[in-house]
Amino acid sequence: MRDGDRPRPAFPIVISCVWGVLLLPGLLGAVLSVMFFDAPGSMGNPAAWINALVVVSFPCLCVVSIAGSWIAWTRSKSAVTTTRAQLTIAALPLLPVLYFVAVMAIGTIGILFSGQPLGLHSTVIQNVSGPSPHPYRT
Repeated sequence: MRDGDRPRPAFPIVISCVWGVLLLPGLLGAVLSVMFFDAPGSMGNPAAWINALVVVSFPCLCVVSIAGSWIAWTRSKSAVTTTRAQLTIAALPLLPVLYFVAVMAIGTIGILFSGQPLGLHSTVIQNVSGPSPHPYRT
């Protein structure tokens, strides 16, 4: 390698491959995010809007991360080491992933401490000691 040559951009290439591959299922999720609004009254539900925006933000952040990692690599003074700016830009698509993990963990903890038997929805649980309200069911 000559003195004026820069090393190969290994980090931006890896980031481009990883987020580029995950961009395709992210686009599918973004297209299907309109299903958050299928239930009646869900257009006024802030949780539905937040979840839809988080799902749509993933492919957008993948594209920003790919472009940003290349821009940060070209502007870095030393291409040998990976800078904090490169790592921060490369980690942007992890924000929706962390949101999803946090929501799932909080929901699971809530279910575990609710006292409801696992695997059963509250509409499935019936009072077995009383008479059946349906004359043809036993």
